[in-house]
Parts: sequence; C-alpha cells; structure tokens
Amino acid sequence: MRKHVSILLSALLLAGSLHSCAGSEPDPITPASDPVPQIASETVPETEPDRAHTPDSLPALDFGGATTVIHARGDNESLSEIYSEELNGEAVNDAIFERNVSVEERLNVSLQCFAGDGWENYDNTVSAIRASIQSADGSYDIVAGWSSRIPALSLEGVFLDLNGMNYLDPGQNWWNASAIRELQVGNRLYFVTGDIAKTMLSSMCVYVFNQKVAEDNHVENLYEVVTEHRWTLDYVYALTSQLYRDLNGNGEKNLTDFWGLVTSCINDADAYMQGSLVSMMTRDEEGWPVLSVNEEQLADLVSKVYRLDWENPGCYAITDAETNVRDTIAQDKALLASTRLAMVVGSLGDMESDYGVLPYPMLNEAQESYGTRVQDALSLWCIPIDAKDPDLSAAVMEALAAQSWRTVTPAYFDIALKSRYSRDPETSAMMDLIKDSVYINFESLYNRAIGQPWFVLRNLMPQKDKNFASYWASNKKLLAKNLDKAIKKLKDLD
Repeated sequence: MRKHVSILLSALLLAGSLHSCAGSEPDPITPASDPVPQIASETVPETEPDRAHTPDSLPALDFGGATTVIHARGDNESLSEIYSEELNGEAVNDAIFERNVSVEERLNVSLQCFAGDGWENYDNTVSAIRASIQSADGSYDIVAGWSSRIPALSLEGVFLDLNGMNYLDPGQNWWNASAIRELQVGNRLYFVTGDIAKTMLSSMCVYVFNQKVAEDNHVENLYEVVTEHRWTLDYVYALTSQLYRDLNGNGEKNLTDFWGLVTSCINDADAYMQGSLVSMMTRDEEGWPVLSVNEEQLADLVSKVYRLDWENPGCYAITDAETNVRDTIAQDKALLASTRLAMVVGSLGDMESDYGVLPYPMLNEAQESYGTRVQDALSLWCIPIDAKDPDLSAAVMEALAAQSWRTVTPAYFDIALKSRYSRDPETSAMMDLIKDSVYINFESLYNRAIGQPWFVLRNLMPQKDKNFASYWASNKKLLAKNLDKAIKKLKDLD
C-alpha cells in the first residue's frame, strides 16, 4: 500500500514548495453551517475587498523544516485540492500551488502527500490507515479522508480529539460551522472541513439553469425568486411542468426532447434532504446523537420530490448514475438540471448559452433558509493518534484552510462561473449564499456507519415509491440499533 514518493518541484521553487502526490493512476469520482439568513434582493454583499490579506490567529511559528505528510484519497479531484506539481497558468491549480508554497515558507515545513486509493478501492485504504496507526509508525501527520468511509474509522479511536487543539481555530470563516457543530460526539471532535477541502466546493449540490432558455420562455428572474424566499419544491414543479416539448415528434419521451428539469433519482435526490434542512438526530444531555425523526416533515418531502420527479410532465428523471443529463442543458434543451458544481465546471465550461447556478429548493416558504448538500466526495480532515507532532499537524491545517479561503475558493468560483464571480455581483452573491448554506450533519456523514438512514430518497425515488410511512416502519428499529452500537463504540473509547 505504500506508494509514498515525493516529487520535487522546479529548481526555482526548490527551497520551499509542496511535493506532489505519488501513487497509482487516480480513479474517477462517481457523480455522486449553520443555515444563513437570506440575501435581500436589493442588497448584494461583496466579497471582502481585502480578502486575500485577511489575518488568521496563528502566531509566528518555526517547525525547523519538519516534513508533514498528508494522506489523500487517490483520485484527481481529491488530490488536486492538496497539491499542485507546478504553475501552469490555470487559476485554481496555481492558487493551490502558491498556497502550499506560502504555508511551507510561513511555518518552515516541507509538505508531502501520500496518495491512497480512489473511491472504488477506498476500503483497502481504510484498512491500510488503520494498520499504520495501530502500529504507531507515524507515517501520516494529517489524513484528508473520504467522507463516505472515513467517519467509521473514528469509532476505533485512531484519531485525535480536535477540541482545544493548539492552533486550530474552528470559529474562523474557513471552517464549516455546521460540520464543527454536528460532528461533535460526546464533546469530542474528530473531523473538520471547509475551504481547506476544494471537494467541499466541487461537491456542492446545485441547480443549474440555462439563461437563454429562461429568456425564450419568459421565465422570471430566478435569482430574485431565490432571494425573495420563493424558491421551493412547489415553485419548481409549477415552473417546469409547463415546459415539455416533443422535439422530434416521435411521441416518445427521452433526452432528445425539451424539458423543464432533468435530474437523477440517486445522487441528486439525496440533496433534497439537506435542501429541506432535514435532521434525523437530537442530542442527549451528554451530547450523544439520538435517532429522532420528524416523520411528518419527511413524508411531506418524499411526497413533493415524488411529484416533482414522477408526476411532472416537464421532468425527465433517470434512475441510474451514468446518464449525463447536463448535456441537455448545454444543448439548450432544458431549463434546469440538478448536479454538482464539479459537473458544472467539467460539462458546461464550453457551453455557448449563458448559465446560472441556484441552490436546491426549500421544502416550503416557511423554511428558515436554504440548505446545500455536499455530495460524499468531500474530504474530512483529521489527525492520527500517532502523528509525530500534533501541534505541527494542527498549525498546517489551519494555515492551509485560511489561505484556501483567501485565494483558492474565489479562484474556483470564478472558474465555475466563467469569471463572473469577480465581476457580477448578483451571481457572486448567489454562489456565496450556496456555500454559506452548506449543511453538514452527523447522520449524513456517519451514514454508512449507522445503517444509512440518510438514503431515504435515494432508496425510494428510483423505485417510484412514495410510501414513506411503510419504508420508515420497516427500517427505523434497525437504524436505531445500528446507531446505538456506533455510539457505544465511541463511548468505550474513554
């Protein structure tokens, strides 16, 4: 499993640059906070004018050139958030390269990256991480683990509690507030995430809309609909149900026709849970999660998503993870598509018509604010119990996160929005709203470790099933039992 090779950078930056990741050819990723007040339509906050120079709380530190090894998931999207081999003129790549050089020089450290397996074989990587830490060989100073698998490893006591760690400042803008709150278990915190993880940005679930199609069909300004708190599941249904056209006249509905909405019933369906601010847990007096589901709210959500997907003449819903619905948007044959921001960057960059990005719709207008799901390609950052110097690990994480917030996030949003983030106040405000609405909760990240309670819509929608009551009655006892087992393991770590 050890494919740990440092790749030196060019001689120009030899004295203080990030060494690149090594490992096998990366595998592709499968398309897999506190909620903030809404932005009033007449008020568009600007990105801080001096964001690039916003200070952090780190003191002057000198770690004497110590090597810091970051264990990463071995696929392109995950590796690229940690390292850049060289400057190449691409904005995000160069921002990450310069961030790493800056952190190395500031802390007097040498950053290295170890490439584990990609998503398809990540269970092997989990086993290797476990074996390494249990043997106390100190191979890794930081682990940037895959959010779908790494939380379960915390049940085995192999990661440090980050609460009160020197140099980590979880109240800063660059750490996601909902993750800090929701990942506290029994007053312990094993994972953090935020701007340090470009995968938090690229994995944000969004709606994308074709602005030419909107204009041609006299659709009102959708940004205003969002800021006026009208962007709900019922609104999307009413809008899209009017927009189907059989373009080739063959009487068969498929992706060659014109649609109001194209969507997936698997990965994309998960995001309606966060979009509706669903919570399936409360906390006991000691801070431990307890299964507690608002069954009325979830039944309403299942009913509305079913109506949107399967009772909507203007919606084309797919039941697999392979069909690319985004091409329909690029070809001006759909108004809306559900997707991840990474797919916007990858699929719509050469699109001739202009496009915009919106949050997932709310359950109803009574909902306090929007919620954004981060698909489980996200990386969670943690420190192994055998790390050589936990203070060094914490300082590096804080410095990387702060510099990512200053430079990497604005660069990535500019790429995603064809440079409109820096010059279009309305568009940049919408992207800030989406990012600030990221909703990370315990049950979605520990999902696989506790019996997958979060996959309500993923399990029901592909089956064209809207009977939530029956589904929940047959699953809730087992889910509660699995949760109790996981919490017992965490308590036993004392």
